[in-house]
Amino acid sequence: MHYKKTTIALILLFTVFSAVAQKPSLRLKAFQRYHISGLPPTPVLEVGGKETEVKPTPSEPDYFIYLIAFKIPLLKIESLWIKRHLYQAAISKVSCKPVLLDNGIQKDTLVADTDKEVWQIKITGKTKKHSKPAKIISTRVAENELVLRLYDKRGRYYTRFVKHISQLEPARGI
Repeated sequence: MHYKKTTIALILLFTVFSAVAQKPSLRLKAFQRYHISGLPPTPVLEVGGKETEVKPTPSEPDYFIYLIAFKIPLLKIESLWIKRHLYQAAISKVSCKPVLLDNGIQKDTLVADTDKEVWQIKITGKTKKHSKPAKIISTRVAENELVLRLYDKRGRYYTRFVKHISQLEPARGI
């Protein structure tokens, strides 16, 4: 009788640990990379010999956004906010892991090799209309550089955010 209780207790304990170990999860990783010219800014010579410094115009960065998902069904994007601006975006599954980005000298690892599903969020454009975030995420949008709101086919919503987008080494070009 004592063996049956012990066996049942061990089975229950194993079931609980298995359920906790396989809990669904969804992590968001975000990076940005600016492009800079390979040529240094040169001063402009005006009439009369006066030089004025020309400041380079800042470019929009490229964003690299990834979701690492475990036991989460197919997701669709409801909204993507970057630095308080609303963007249109598409989501697609990444087939090759780890996710690497060539920076000219070496490769940056954006997502390490994992057995979890990796999804890439690609920005398709900036929303032209002025819009306010929904009340449910307005505080998150104000406090974080990136806020992503998704939903699955069952109607469950997921909100993930990044306080500060990781800065990558600038891409250099001419």
